[in-house]
Amino acid sequence: MEPRPASVLSKLIILITAIFVTYIIILNLWFSVYTNSILYALITIPVFAAVLFLSLKMNILPASFAIMVFIMAFLFKGTLAFFADTRPVSDFSLFYKYAVDLIQGKKALEQYLYFKTWAYQTGPVIYYAGIMKLFGTGLLPLKLVNCFFMAGSNMLVYLIARKVSNDFTARFVSLLYLIYPAPYFLAAVLTNQHFAACMFLAGIYLLLLEHKNILARGIAAAVFIAAGNAVRPLGPVIITAVAVWCIVEALNHKSVAKILLSAVLVAVYLTANLGLSAAVKSTGINAEGLNNNFPLWKFVAGLNQQSKGQFSYDDQNKIYMIEDFSKRNEVALKTIKERVSVEPHKLLEFFGTKVLVMWAEFDTLAWEFYEDDNGTLKAPARIEKIEPVAVRVEKMFYIPVFLLLLTGLIKALAGRDIPSGIKLLSIILLCYFGVHLFIEIQVRYRYFAVLIVFILAAAGSEVLFTPFKKYKKSSML
Repeated sequence: MEPRPASVLSKLIILITAIFVTYIIILNLWFSVYTNSILYALITIPVFAAVLFLSLKMNILPASFAIMVFIMAFLFKGTLAFFADTRPVSDFSLFYKYAVDLIQGKKALEQYLYFKTWAYQTGPVIYYAGIMKLFGTGLLPLKLVNCFFMAGSNMLVYLIARKVSNDFTARFVSLLYLIYPAPYFLAAVLTNQHFAACMFLAGIYLLLLEHKNILARGIAAAVFIAAGNAVRPLGPVIITAVAVWCIVEALNHKSVAKILLSAVLVAVYLTANLGLSAAVKSTGINAEGLNNNFPLWKFVAGLNQQSKGQFSYDDQNKIYMIEDFSKRNEVALKTIKERVSVEPHKLLEFFGTKVLVMWAEFDTLAWEFYEDDNGTLKAPARIEKIEPVAVRVEKMFYIPVFLLLLTGLIKALAGRDIPSGIKLLSIILLCYFGVHLFIEIQVRYRYFAVLIVFILAAAGSEVLFTPFKKYKKSSML
């Protein structure tokens, strides 16, 4: 039994996560009623039942199942990427353009304001340039490699879910994620999310492996998280959550080793980041390395009440375009202070609006299926007909999975000891929820968090569905 102070801390973490998840579910239910989406449950309920049936009947070895999920995910998403004539837009267009330039020998990205300000975006450029070196500059190879990492993430949903639940429910949530619509809305998009999410999940999986050298796992996990961060800068959120988890586990088990592991993880992560940044500088690709030279921007955008915490052209013109970087930081800091200095109830209302926009509004097909019309994305006629159905069906996947997540959290709260994996994933989710209250949001930014939601949904599925079939947890894989 856990010592009382540590047990209270663990339960508090799960309780706060459960409260936030409950709030998200309420917002989604209200939004679904308001938008007449509930009727689309008539489509998804039979699908859930079919997936449950398959999970019960697929009596193949775990390793074979993991490989099968990977292959199916790659084929499904790869097929869509093959047939979708998706052209990169916005940041994704820049990644592609400068990746082509890079393999042609054009370096010094710091000469462009975008890459001088956000040098960390050099990571996706190098990532795509590496693929182009192998397969040429066509869009299809880039899309298919992204689908490869999407398939890796789907497989890791299964493998990590086995660490927080049993094999049956892990199969259920991984098959459910396989057909979950939202990832398909980004399958042919040159977003840096696919590679990064796979790397982050690989790091998490390594941390949850049992009966392996804890130090070696910790070092490898930190390297994977740093690799993901080099392409999409979510690393600080993940590594902070992991460090908190290590400390909580150290208190639970009165283990100095876990405290040391936390220090090692952070040290290796920071060293890897510095090393990757130094490598970018030394090759002449970007003299700024992988630095973020305007970290205040995300908070400027994220605290803009007029834009509901989303990107604002007004902020871009008034703040981002200031040529004197020192002056720009001063204006940005002043703007942030003004935006958080409103009356407390107005700030809370604003945070509530952000939660609604980020976690409850419809997903979008814009990035993959819309067409660029003079810098504005517009839906073709065929997509205008399909999108209302697609996003409502997605919503009827999204809500039940969150309900399963909540069920798992309640089960953890009711139990005497909270499984280590559930603690780690809950802390990551809580950090992710928390940071997006303050920084810029978009619906697509929930991509990584939803992967964690599906994994944790396995614990809730265990409560509801394990009576159908008894499985023992396995430390294999």
